[in-house]
Parts: sequence; C-alpha cells; structure tokens
Amino acid sequence: LVRFGGGSGAAASFLPLSGGNDVGVVGLLGGWEYGWWGRSRIGAPGRGRSNLLDMGAETSLHGGSMKQGTKVIAGALAVAFAVAGCGKKDKGEVAGKFIILDDVQTDNADRSLAKKNAENTLVQYPDIDAMVGLWAYNAPQCLEALKDADRIGKVKVFSFDEDPATLEAIKDGSCEGTVVQNPFMFGYESMRYLKEIVVDGKMPELNEAKEISIPERTITKENVEAFQAELKSNLAAGEAGKNQPKAEGVPKFAFITNVADPFWSHAQAGCYAAEKDFGIASDFEMNSAGDVAGQNKIIENVLGKGDYAGIALSSLNPENQTEVINQAAAKMPLICHDSDAPESDRLFYLGTNNYQAGRTLGKLVKERMPDGGKIMIYVGKIDQLNAQQRRDGLIDELKAE
Repeated sequence: LVRFGGGSGAAASFLPLSGGNDVGVVGLLGGWEYGWWGRSRIGAPGRGRSNLLDMGAETSLHGGSMKQGTKVIAGALAVAFAVAGCGKKDKGEVAGKFIILDDVQTDNADRSLAKKNAENTLVQYPDIDAMVGLWAYNAPQCLEALKDADRIGKVKVFSFDEDPATLEAIKDGSCEGTVVQNPFMFGYESMRYLKEIVVDGKMPELNEAKEISIPERTITKENVEAFQAELKSNLAAGEAGKNQPKAEGVPKFAFITNVADPFWSHAQAGCYAAEKDFGIASDFEMNSAGDVAGQNKIIENVLGKGDYAGIALSSLNPENQTEVINQAAAKMPLICHDSDAPESDRLFYLGTNNYQAGRTLGKLVKERMPDGGKIMIYVGKIDQLNAQQRRDGLIDELKAE
C-alpha cells in the first residue's frame, strides 16, 4: 500500500498506511495533514481514508459505481508508482531570478508541524536553495530539519524576528540573517498611547491609514551581538518595571497577543517598563489557545470585568473579528499592534509596516543570492494580515529589478 508524504502532490513512499490525524491514503501536508479524500471531499484535517479500498468504497457511496471506485484506486497507484523515489517537479511562481517552489507552507502555529513542513520540503525538492520563514519560529524549525538531514550550510535560511535560536544561527553562519521588529516598543508605546488617550485626552497625529510605524531592522552576522545586548537591556528594563510596587487607582490596559510565542516576552517587558514610566497598570494576555475563539474569549473577559480602560490587540483574523473588535471599541479605546484590523473601528495601528518589512527581507535574500534560486516560504497562519503583507512584500521585492 502506498502513502504519500509532503505538500500538495507529494513524492511517494512505500509505508504502512495510517489513518486518524496522521495521513489517510495520500497525505497532502501543508500546515495540517489532510487525507486525499478528506481534502477533496470533506476539507477537514485527518479525515482521509485509511486505505485504498476505503477510497474506492467511498466513491461508490457518494453516487459513483464500484467501477469508478476501482478507477480511483488504480489512479492513485499509478500516480504513486510514477513519482516514487523522485523529487517533486517545480510548479511555483517565478519572481525575478527566483522560483517560489509551492504555496506558502503553513503550520497553524504548531512548531512540530513547522518542522515537518521543512522536512517534507527537503524530500520533495532536493535541489532547494533557500528556506524563508515569516514568523519567529519558522527559521529555527527549518534549521532543525536541515540539521537532521545533514544539510546545514547547503540550504540558505532567512528569518523574521529575533528567536534566540535564529540569532545564534546567524552568529555561527547557518542562518543568513533576519528582519526584526521591535516588540518591546509594541508593548511600551501601546501603553503610552492608551494612557495619553484616556488620561490626557490626547490623540496622536495620524496619517490617512491611521498607522504609526515602528521601523524594522536587518540583523546579520555583523550586528547580531550588539542586537543581542540590546534585547538583554530591554528585558532588564521590563523586569525592573515588573518588580516595582504596583500603584492603586491607576488606569489598567490590556495587551492581547495573537498566539503564544517567546517573541511576546519582549512586548511584555515593554508593558512593564511603561507601568514604571507612566504610572499605569498593564494586563498582558497571551492567547495560549492560538485561535480566533481563544482571542475573542480574552476580549470578552476584558469587557466583562469592567475595570479596564483600553485594549491593545494583535488581531488574529481581522476579516472574521471585525464585529468583536467593533463591540470592544464601542466601550473603550482600542488600538491594534503587530497585526492590524484596518476595516474595524480600532483607533489606529501601531507596529511594523509588514509589507515594507517583507520587501526588506527580499532585499536581504537578493543580496545573499545574487544569481537567484529555488526557495520555499513558511509561516504560521496565512489568514493573518501581517503574514499576507510580509509574503506580498517579499515576493514583490524578489520580482523587482
């Protein structure tokens, strides 16, 4: 029996078939693992058929004849034998001198799936030249997969944000560089602006898009140690704010993340430092559930408690959260940080211009790969606006002369 591993249309391997949450008959891995039949007919993770006979039977049960079911089995086997042992043919988008090998690989903010995506890429595209991660943990998981495959240094890695593993990899040369935001300032400036709005009655001057940009930076081997020292100093400032006596009767603001990730520890430090500097209280809320329902629940809890004066939110899925955000914004000042919800009633967005940051990353890729090459892009959730903007900026820059 045949089992496919990897992304949409993968290389085959001859392994015992498994069902459940692994892969059904033909696994199509792109963030979540889907069974072939589950993806094309059901669209739910882990609901592929557990063997080829089930596939044929399912065909007949849904209006097809047994003959058609047999054709399904024969077709699956034919594809399997045709590609067994071979790398996947390039089908991706051409971007200047680069070929983007496949759709952006997503993992639903699951690090184990992020690593599996990278592992499958190495099997499907053995001639890949570079891996590009758009969320903090993507590059470290790519590096783990490369280490296991003994391909460190043979495939270039580019990153986003300042995961400690990424910074160490930049120092030892196994990662080319990373484009970093400034999460400490996300926390610090969010608290400062909310305090000025609520206590001082002062709104910042805004551009037409109602955005306040915190510039991104490129970190390479030349400046990584100075950047690490800066991070250490920021965390120390946060610790000092955390340990000071808590003031009573001061406005309290909620800082809500999109998912749980060590990246946010720097934003939390910024919130604590702002408490000390501005005489406020901050409530740092990490969305450990990692989904829209979990984030909406945090917002509802903040509103229900009645003792908050404002919210700073990294919207996980702006298209599906507009109503919830508008309900909160009707009751207290609400700003977005990190990932925007521009169609909502938020007062403004504070953070990285993610499209521009994507272009900055693209410049680094072109600098380190002047002859171009084959690349794969990875991110946690592509339905989040910052992920879309980073991807678009990266690809546009790769296409640019």
